[in-house]
Amino acid sequence: MLLKSSLFILLLVNIFTSNLIILSAILIVVLILNLTLNKNLKKHVRQLKILLFFYLSTFLIQLYYGQQGKVLFKFYSFYITQEGLINFGVSFIRILNLILMSWLINEMKLLTGRFSKYQKIIDTVIDLVPEVFILFKKKMKAKNFTRYILKDISKRYE
Repeated sequence: MLLKSSLFILLLVNIFTSNLIILSAILIVVLILNLTLNKNLKKHVRQLKILLFFYLSTFLIQLYYGQQGKVLFKFYSFYITQEGLINFGVSFIRILNLILMSWLINEMKLLTGRFSKYQKIIDTVIDLVPEVFILFKKKMKAKNFTRYILKDISKRYE
């Protein structure tokens, strides 16, 4: 019960704060909890690699739209500003915290009933992210792609 309420408090602080130091402290706490309590951490980290690739690819877009503030570097007409880096860091750490908390909640089975089914579906979708690359190579249409993913999800829950 204490772990559940502590994670809920960490979740609320993670959502409502934009302080990079506080978010980093939450990241360290949640990382330590995952290292000690999560038995499937190695499997989850493999899934995280692909998600981090997608998220880090948005790094340039976030930097481009954060062009105001103190300029740190300049490449032609593209500025890297301190505020842009801070905004990226806050959103990156916030999402990483949410992912680590969800792994911990799933591993400890803190959510029961209807919500645990949603967690299974989310885990399945994350497992299927690498297959997106395979399907793009096959040049599959969006309709067929959606059918393929939904069939795979239904097979896993029969």
